Amino acid sequence: MGKTLTALIFAFVFSLPASAAEGKTPQWEQLSPQQRAVLAPLAQQWNHFPDFQKKKLLGIAKRFPQLSPIQQQRVQSRLAEWSRLTPEERSQARKNFMNLKKLPPKERRAVRERWLRYRQFEAGHPAMHKPLPASAAQAAKAQPPQK
Repeated sequence: MGKTLTALIFAFVFSLPASAAEGKTPQWEQLSPQQRAVLAPLAQQWNHFPDFQKKKLLGIAKRFPQLSPIQQQRVQSRLAEWSRLTPEERSQARKNFMNLKKLPPKERRAVRERWLRYRQFEAGHPAMHKPLPASAAQAAKAQPPQK
């Protein structure tokens, strides 16, 4: 379940509008040094991605310098996790995200809250340890320990 929910978040990141130029997208070797630095976790797969996905990723790379250091770290972490997913898991993540977009806002918030609670639960169990999203980590730190 955790891998599926993580994939859902990645699908959200990769569904953001891209501002890449129309036409054929560049191969890895044709990217600028700055683009390669941002997209480094995806270097091995880059040339195999469909153009639509490359355009979205180029949009992320373009916006990357304007992000806060915490947001930059989150993007890098999610790109690394996305790179470890199989093509089938990526496809499922995209489908899950599209289904999530169809939900009413109240239900989407409920899914998000369940996801954050699940991630906090994972953080408390060493065998399941994965980093929390920044907002959930800050919320967890702000709460006093429960007895």
